Amino acid sequence: MRKEEAILLAEKIVSGTATEAEILQYNQLFNAFQEQDGWDEQLLGDQQQLETAIRQRLQPVLSRRRPGKMLRWYKWAAAAAVAGIFGTTYYFSGREHLQPQAVRFHNDIPAPAGSHAVLTLGNGQQILLDSAGNGVLALQGQVQVAKNAAGQIVYSGNDQRSSFNTLQVPPGSRPLAIALADGTRIWMDAGATLTYPTAFHGGKREVMMSGQAYFEVAQNSQQPFSVISTTNHTNIDVLGTAFNVRAFRDAGNLEVTLVSGAVKVNTTATSQLMHPGEQLAVRTNGSVQLLTNADLQEATAWKEGLFYFNGADITTIMSALQRYYDIDVAYQADVKDLFVAKIPRDVPVSRLLNLLEMTNLVHFKIEGRKVTVIK
Repeated sequence: MRKEEAILLAEKIVSGTATEAEILQYNQLFNAFQEQDGWDEQLLGDQQQLETAIRQRLQPVLSRRRPGKMLRWYKWAAAAAVAGIFGTTYYFSGREHLQPQAVRFHNDIPAPAGSHAVLTLGNGQQILLDSAGNGVLALQGQVQVAKNAAGQIVYSGNDQRSSFNTLQVPPGSRPLAIALADGTRIWMDAGATLTYPTAFHGGKREVMMSGQAYFEVAQNSQQPFSVISTTNHTNIDVLGTAFNVRAFRDAGNLEVTLVSGAVKVNTTATSQLMHPGEQLAVRTNGSVQLLTNADLQEATAWKEGLFYFNGADITTIMSALQRYYDIDVAYQADVKDLFVAKIPRDVPVSRLLNLLEMTNLVHFKIEGRKVTVIK
């Protein structure tokens, strides 16, 4: 890429006309500005001169009043690049003396290296799954629990004397998958806890959970499956279906997003039958709100290894980062805007913060394991 091409690329980014390939090119240029050893002076010329040229070309666009509350990050990506990343002074919105991103992100925080999950057996024995090898982990009666080559926990066998196990995936962990004895598969996100029997007996199958989990329930019409949220005692009745449950204690609300099949959500006040593509939110006061055209990709992106926010406020985003990266979050600014961002989860926290900063609506600094939201 040569100098004039870089300027034209920045124009496309800030106008919102860039293609996916051009957005990728821009990110590479953005990273080159941050890493001195990544700068190709032969092609791009002097870095300071290119910065000045881009700023002059885009100043009329950047001076306009910013758009509405919900902003797609790539439409204003050049704003951060021109006024925030290349220098220490903001030429619009009156912000001054913000340190360069390279200084504020000096203490970066990597993505979790493992699940750090703890399995507690019926006899109280605890197994640290990261350090446990593949193969059989325990035998509980006639039920075997094993860890397969993919790192998933698998129960097999049956026994009339089942006991309860608890699987905890703490903050700062990668998601973990588990297959119960009945064939039901569950993916657990960082900060999730699941309690379940080693084998199911009687007329129902019942598990208890908190945090975020995705269920693919093995169908058995003679033995209905129930998920009890220990966060707010909501009960979800299913037969055979796939759905996502989000019930973190710090969030207060519970959200159920149905991908396939049918579920009935029972609260202390009401019951609601759900159909595929719907999302039900149970508020802390017991009221429910049904969304009939839910964004299924947003609800299940974490299971596919992605952060995906589609019109999320900054507290929602930072809560997700807090659980996944096991960080502390502080606020020095009240940010009212909504954001859209999509990025893999296997990157340092600075990569997502970088995307959010490209809107020029919010900025951050990293100090140890503490991330502070600044305006």
